[in-house]
Amino acid sequence: MELYQIRYFLAVADSLNFTRASERSFVSQPALTKAIQRLEETLGGRLFDRTKNSVQLTELGHAMLPNLRQLYDSANRAREQARVLTRTANEAVRVGVMCTIDFHQILPGFVQSQEGRSDIALSFREGNLEALTDALDRGEVDVGIMCSPHEIPRRFRATPLFSEHYVVAIGDDHRFGGRTEIAIAELDRERYCEREMCEFSAFIERLLRARHIGLEVVQKSSREDWIQALVRANFGIAFMPLSIAAAAGLDHVHTTDVPIVRQVNVLTQAERPTTPAQQAVIDSLVAHDWSRSAISIEYTGASPTSDAAHVRLCPSGGESSPAVAALRADAVAQ
Repeated sequence: MELYQIRYFLAVADSLNFTRASERSFVSQPALTKAIQRLEETLGGRLFDRTKNSVQLTELGHAMLPNLRQLYDSANRAREQARVLTRTANEAVRVGVMCTIDFHQILPGFVQSQEGRSDIALSFREGNLEALTDALDRGEVDVGIMCSPHEIPRRFRATPLFSEHYVVAIGDDHRFGGRTEIAIAELDRERYCEREMCEFSAFIERLLRARHIGLEVVQKSSREDWIQALVRANFGIAFMPLSIAAAAGLDHVHTTDVPIVRQVNVLTQAERPTTPAQQAVIDSLVAHDWSRSAISIEYTGASPTSDAAHVRLCPSGGESSPAVAALRADAVAQ
């Protein structure tokens, strides 16, 4: 029995909806379902009765709920106590950076926290949204540089840094060459290279489906450099953040009628006290002038506001566009 399996079980038990539970847990729905199936194998019976229109706890699920909740809470308390007891004077701040965020773009934001200080030792690791979320929960990462198309779960404290547009990366000989903008409907029947680690993949897929736009997926890869090479060789197009396309030197166009914008945040565990060293790193990131980045980004500096022209999910609870509301309703209905 793994702690993440219990966390996923509690998320479904609280929401009685696998789609909402997966979004709140920052994990794909198939991964959440598989984890719960493994937990059911361990416990020897089904925990949920799942029909087309509803999800209910079984008798076993009801019986296990208080025990598993107590076990999860106790494990988190024990882990936090161990972390406090093993903290050293020269405090290490462990930073998780999503693999879809250009590291060169965000690294300057950490510099200020190192100036004139010898008591903060930064260490970095990368991972996808699901892996870093679990690492934050397990206390293996102190600070996460992350973004998600879903609302940030309440167990995390999110501070926005900047927003940037998604663009359509194209090869040198593509028919969009020489243009800076396209209508999103022009993507219909395009050959497509899918970035499997992209946190917006399912979101973009639903967005296109809602507009009856079909892409022919010809290649898939979890490696950014492979996708970039495939696009450069005209195997197909790819949606990617502007920073990634610019760093790779790829031609790209904006979908100006339906801009897709992601917000990059600093995440910490809300239930875990923030140490002075961690706060110094966060303050350094917030104080950094992101508008001086090598690419053109939209500086936020505060919680996002409603913007009907942008397809954006607002992690801190702000309003989102009507298009996003429709996509959320579509996701809940699935």
